[in-house]
Amino acid sequence: MFEAEADVRNNRLYLTLSGRMEREELETAADEAVAAAERLRDGFDIINDLSGFAPPSPEAAKPIKRAQAELVELGVDRVVRVVDEDTSQVVVRAFDRRSKDVGYSGETAPSVDEAERRLDEESVAGYASV
Repeated sequence: MFEAEADVRNNRLYLTLSGRMEREELETAADEAVAAAERLRDGFDIINDLSGFAPPSPEAAKPIKRAQAELVELGVDRVVRVVDEDTSQVVVRAFDRRSKDVGYSGETAPSVDEAERRLDEESVAGYASV
């Protein structure tokens, strides 16, 4: 399952990936994420809820990296990935590696509420250019 929501007021993109997704589903999800981000201003943040997301095959995951690169071009600033104790470390490491490959890094939080708190309370200038 995939959901994308652009919060224009807070300049924040909310993404949720859960379950096992195949290449076609990830292609659609990547397109939807980028389309939602196009509604936001430069310097937008992302909260990406990966709790419950099963690691896809390397081939199926290629659209994720493409979307990450497009989000950089659109001006993403901070990215917080929501993970819980059930989230596979394979998923966490893969998202981290792919994001670094395209020019940004992310952090993790145990819940969407905590991710929002971090983005609201902590200012990290130039975060995406790390």
